[in-house]
Amino acid sequence: MFRFFLFFITIFFILNTNSIHSQANINKTFTNIVIHQSPRDLPILEIENIKSQKIILEKLSSKVTLINFWATWCAPCKKELPLLDKLANNVSSKQLNIVLINLENKKYSDVKSFLDNLGIKNLTTYFDKNLKLTRSLGLRGVPVTLVVNSEKKEVARILGEIDFNNEEFVNWIKSF
Repeated sequence: MFRFFLFFITIFFILNTNSIHSQANINKTFTNIVIHQSPRDLPILEIENIKSQKIILEKLSSKVTLINFWATWCAPCKKELPLLDKLANNVSSKQLNIVLINLENKKYSDVKSFLDNLGIKNLTTYFDKNLKLTRSLGLRGVPVTLVVNSEKKEVARILGEIDFNNEEFVNWIKSF
């Protein structure tokens, strides 16, 4: 009985230690990922679709979601958006959802033209033209990407540019 109990305690410790180490390792590779001590509730995600209709974003389902805030004038965003598009193509939509939110007061046709010029084929953008969502999330600057778990809680924030196709990052995202 004692050996059985010791075996389960050891397994529990190993599993929890691996999780802790994977969190720490991601911060060694990417210094701009802020991992929250405990998952945070999100405000209502009210944004605009391509027809300028207000919608509540409900794509956050039983999978991990990356919510990327960006702008056409942002040089790091121009590098990052193709990487997000490639990630969307390489990771099953059953595992990962990617939501782009543009922060500018621009016509959809202008933003679509910008995305087309970057070769974005797998992603659609939404808009936070009045920055209500941006302010409620306390965002400063772009790009910023929220990592949202399957329970619709923010578990981390990526501040600035990142290589979304780095193998370590992809494995870290799949661990949620």
